[in-house]
Amino acid sequence: MKLTIPTILIMVGLFLGLSFLSSCSATRKGGKVAKKEMDTDFLLKQLARQMLQPEWFSARTNIDYDDGSQSFSATATIRLRRDSLLWLSIKKLGFELARVQVTKDSVYVLDRINNEYTIEGLGYLSESFGLPASLTQLQDVILGNPVFFDRKGLKIEPMGPSYHLMGRGMPVESDYWVDANGFLLRKMSFNDKANGQQVNMLLEEYGETPDNQKFSYLRRLEMESRNSEKAKVAMKFSKLDTEAPKNIRFEIPDRYTRAK
Repeated sequence: MKLTIPTILIMVGLFLGLSFLSSCSATRKGGKVAKKEMDTDFLLKQLARQMLQPEWFSARTNIDYDDGSQSFSATATIRLRRDSLLWLSIKKLGFELARVQVTKDSVYVLDRINNEYTIEGLGYLSESFGLPASLTQLQDVILGNPVFFDRKGLKIEPMGPSYHLMGRGMPVESDYWVDANGFLLRKMSFNDKANGQQVNMLLEEYGETPDNQKFSYLRRLEMESRNSEKAKVAMKFSKLDTEAPKNIRFEIPDRYTRAK
């Protein structure tokens, strides 16, 4: 199977997201909140308290990918530095298939199979796959933090054991489903009707991080665009580290040619 650059970039989008700003030290309180206290601002504050914000982050993830025309499984090592870059190495059977680095304005991909490299602006992800196109938003996706395009227009709707936040009136409609008990984010959905793009993300199997924060160890993403086939990706995280600085190397070998 030839690993295509678009496929690699789709996978990047999946891994892009865990914002690691300064570590959150606020104490989390479980339990239900009286309805009279619950409004959009209060719920947003609870979500903010749950956000992961380390300076450094690393993890391993098992990936299952399927876009209807091709499917495969692989593993990836992810390393992040807050507001600076995202780096990942994708491997299968111990061999590196691709290495990716995302900065504030660009995506760099090394295709190890074809000895090629690609450099694209972040807008490529948004235009092709309907993914967030800023480094901060991509990091939030990985960390399992809510990605907000606009907080002002959000409205809240109680739905039994969860709350539904809805963002309407913007080019990208957004939806968030949050547990009423514990305020854990369970699902995000983004719909860009004008450009025919939609992204859904389920956050499952919450557990503790090394610094005792809540983290979704299983993510299921579904991306659909009129410019590409529907893609589904499942990511199972393990070996999290939010403490020590990470060694991050990205060099383009002289023998590599730029992909056309």
